[in-house]
Amino acid sequence: MTTVLKILENLDREDGLEVSKLEKSLKLTKKHDRDNLHIAIHALTKLGIVQNSNDEKLSINRDIDFIQGRVRCSSKGYCFVVREDLGEDIYIREANLNNAWHGDSVIVLITKEGVKRRAPEGSIQCVINRYNDILLAKVEEDKLNGQLKAYPLDDRIGVTIDLDNNLKSINKESNNDLIYEIKITKYPIAQFNAKGSIIRELSINDGINGDIELLLSKNKISRNTDEPKASPKKISMKDREDLTSQASLLFESWECKNSPSLPALFAQPYEGGNRIWLHSPTVSERINIGGKLDKFLQEKGEVVCLGNNWLDFLNDQLRSASQFKLNEENEAISIIIDINSEGNVTDWKFTLSVIKPVKSITPKHLIAINNRKPNSKSVPIALKTIKDNLDVIYTIIHSSKLINRNNHLALKLDEYIPNLERLSELQKAFPSRDFNGWSKSYDCSDPQSIIDVYIRLSNNILAKHLIGYRLPFIYKVHDEIDSSTLNELAKSALSLDKKIIVNLDGSVTTNDLIRSFESSTEKKILHKLLKHIIPGINLKLFKINTNEDNEDLDYEFSTDNIEAPWSCPSFNYWNIFNQFILISLLKDAKNKPSSRSKEIIELGKKDSWKKLNWVLFSSKVQDNIENYSNLKLIKELNEIRKNSKTFRNNIIAIAQGREAQKIIGKEVTAIITGVQSYGFFAEIDDLTAEGLVHVSTLGDDWYEYRSRQNLLVGRKNKKTYQLAQKVNVRVIKVDILKNQIDLELVKENDKE
Repeated sequence: MTTVLKILENLDREDGLEVSKLEKSLKLTKKHDRDNLHIAIHALTKLGIVQNSNDEKLSINRDIDFIQGRVRCSSKGYCFVVREDLGEDIYIREANLNNAWHGDSVIVLITKEGVKRRAPEGSIQCVINRYNDILLAKVEEDKLNGQLKAYPLDDRIGVTIDLDNNLKSINKESNNDLIYEIKITKYPIAQFNAKGSIIRELSINDGINGDIELLLSKNKISRNTDEPKASPKKISMKDREDLTSQASLLFESWECKNSPSLPALFAQPYEGGNRIWLHSPTVSERINIGGKLDKFLQEKGEVVCLGNNWLDFLNDQLRSASQFKLNEENEAISIIIDINSEGNVTDWKFTLSVIKPVKSITPKHLIAINNRKPNSKSVPIALKTIKDNLDVIYTIIHSSKLINRNNHLALKLDEYIPNLERLSELQKAFPSRDFNGWSKSYDCSDPQSIIDVYIRLSNNILAKHLIGYRLPFIYKVHDEIDSSTLNELAKSALSLDKKIIVNLDGSVTTNDLIRSFESSTEKKILHKLLKHIIPGINLKLFKINTNEDNEDLDYEFSTDNIEAPWSCPSFNYWNIFNQFILISLLKDAKNKPSSRSKEIIELGKKDSWKKLNWVLFSSKVQDNIENYSNLKLIKELNEIRKNSKTFRNNIIAIAQGREAQKIIGKEVTAIITGVQSYGFFAEIDDLTAEGLVHVSTLGDDWYEYRSRQNLLVGRKNKKTYQLAQKVNVRVIKVDILKNQIDLELVKENDKE
């Protein structure tokens, strides 16, 4: 479907574009589609967003200060536009929404500048891309005319949708458990409601699979994507290093058959330190960038864990071709890393290779290794099958501890996921993936926690390598946490545990706090407080104008903590993107000034870029890289990341909610994890699920909220409720769709 956004993206050029070329660019062959395009151009021209020059070329009008952004609404009806240029959010009154919905991309014109603490106000001129084309809703019959109406479950979208379906399309019996997936066929215009049709009926009480279907729909993740009829390319064995004699190992915790594939590892002592090999499955070599299979992967974006199963990212053929198989030859992209006795990197080299992994290392193996006495000569039964590989495993574990101690590539916190079969795959470390801005603490009994250390290190090395060659890559970036917020958290931590040693001079960092919490008896609560203030991670594109002189660059970030993911291409598309750039360097770049030159450099080696004094790529390859590296792709991938993060949080929350439903009316122990003016949140011990005890249910006094102390205080009885306090509560209500658990406090006189 052609959107205003696609039209504007095609017109975003200095020389403008003729209508006929715009039609061709948008691939509009039908007269109906071309007519709709002309209507859209007329409307955009009338609004002043697009202008028509004397030579009949269309271009974006840059003389008017239009602002692009995304609509964000609250359940109470307040709406803002979050600007793409990261400027101050713009308040939009209901009369100026112009039928935009929560999540839509829009163009705004500021009507009133912000004053002091008041946000600027604006009017939405045009919706350029609709976010909600499918949504979940309750369906009711209009008693006046018998027409079916849909009311979105998302209370940030306060609209009515007229349905094309008749009464036969729905379950006639009144059933509060039923909700419907609605496809929007026409969006609202002027005074007319949106129109839609029912895709399918869903129940909120249809077991685990029913929960998954609800959440997939809610988070706009589709199971049914049409796979292109394109087979993976065959890989050339030319110039690949033969490492099949190396007994490389697979470190795997996930047990599901369709779980994503991971790199292989090998290590040995080297010059007082260790030499480590990380071998990545090669996917980018098997696809044509810009082809049908590539576009399919771009649209899917990322693998999704369904709790104890997976929704694949790669199609079956690509997965089968690229996944490492034990005792078989597998094509790989390898990095060789040398570290010293302190765990610091001294050298590295990227290379194309062929490997033959020999064993899979599981949690059972690592638990047996951790329980084994240091100087024991006997080999436990659990280790018999890998006894020939123990020296390599010990070296890998030892090196991972050194690297983890010295590198701060991720914020690592304890993760508490209920021990439920439906969440079994989520309980393991997800290497290099920080869903909420942090990752699971290092655990030497979890194979994927160990490999996570090496994956992150290799990501950091690739970023440094590509910066050296001035090549583009996608990297992960943390938004900064305000120093005053960290300082306030440090004060709250000290009020909970006086033994914590932390600076309060404003210089404290997030990692300082994590280290100071490590030995605290209140570590679980402190980690939870920290999780609340850690911002999410976004993807950004590093790109340098290749036409400029090769001079020293002043980067906006430190290369010590930057990650360019590449070694897990079965995870997501940004790994494939970076792998493609690396492959282009290793296979397509010129490693000598001319064909007759004897001067050759190994392009995969550390600091090799310092010897480069010729053009690296042919113009064709360079143009391909330039076209591939665009901000539109980054924007789409960040949207996919956001949906995956929300789905993961939802799948955990709904499992907790289902368990809480089983104990409605029962008394349970809980610990207070958050205090607000309207009540306090308490985490039920066995479920690690939070519920709200509303202040109105306390009943015995009027409670004041003291934000600095994180507590509620009764005016008369002086009773307090504060962080880390143990309480007895009763589950009174669970709202599965909103992920809300309502609790009430069990008082002493209630027990009598």
